[in-house]
Amino acid sequence: MKIMLLLFSLAFLFSLTTSTNDAPNQLSSVVRDTDGRPLKSNTRYSIHAACWGEGGGGLLLFNLGDQEQDRCPTSVVQTLTDTYNGLGAYIKPKDSKQDKIQESSPVNIKFNPRGSLCDDWTVLKVDSYPEPADKYTISTGAKLGNPLDQNSWFQIKSLGGSAYKLVFCPHDEENCKDVGLVDQRGYRRLAITEDAWPFVFIKEASKYGKALSDE
Repeated sequence: MKIMLLLFSLAFLFSLTTSTNDAPNQLSSVVRDTDGRPLKSNTRYSIHAACWGEGGGGLLLFNLGDQEQDRCPTSVVQTLTDTYNGLGAYIKPKDSKQDKIQESSPVNIKFNPRGSLCDDWTVLKVDSYPEPADKYTISTGAKLGNPLDQNSWFQIKSLGGSAYKLVFCPHDEENCKDVGLVDQRGYRRLAITEDAWPFVFIKEASKYGKALSDE
């Protein structure tokens, strides 16, 4: 009888511990903006440095001279001004039925074009991959939603609070590489690095103060 009670108590404690440990994971599985709201695939966000001050601001596109064409800028760089949020971007999951963005799920990142001529040059990709390179820099020019375009799928992982990092997982989750910043021609450019760049998602607002969304 005592053995049965002991086994029941252990089973109860195990189930309680498991459910307690699972709760935070479920809550943190959804990527959230700086207001604590879940990211949605049809809403535009600025990707801004998590550290204000000397940490710089958001992301924008620039021509650093090593791109495939000259009509549209494709190098992804960080603005040095922390008061500038940069270009808005859509986070598009590989699963088209998914509305809320989940951590560690494959996503395309598409900047909002400022002209229809550059619409084909707005989706992030890792340059040169899978060919060997000294630095795998990050540009735009991938095709949105192409499952075979392996160098255009990233994952978002939490760093705690509202801060996140971007990782590139070309084969499996165990082979993920951090996305950080490298100096190139006086700019901070996104690239595969050993140190991740911590950032936050800021929901874009219109000039009337309302959030921009396709809803």
